[in-house]
Amino acid sequence: MTSHRKTNIVLGFITGILAKVSGTKPAKPSAENLKEAEFGASTQRLGIRFTERIRDVFRFKWLKKS
Repeated sequence: MTSHRKTNIVLGFITGILAKVSGTKPAKPSAENLKEAEFGASTQRLGIRFTERIRDVFRFKWLKKS
């Protein structure tokens, strides 16, 4: 192992212990935050055209359960 890697491992371990001891937890996102994070731009407004081949690949991600 190189000295940089050993140093990084030790610093990461110490940082992990300090984070665990401090007890701070990230706040859970609210419904409003999640709604703001959604990407609402359509491809037509952006001027991008998708071929049928690209649509077939990504279609399962676009379909939403009712």
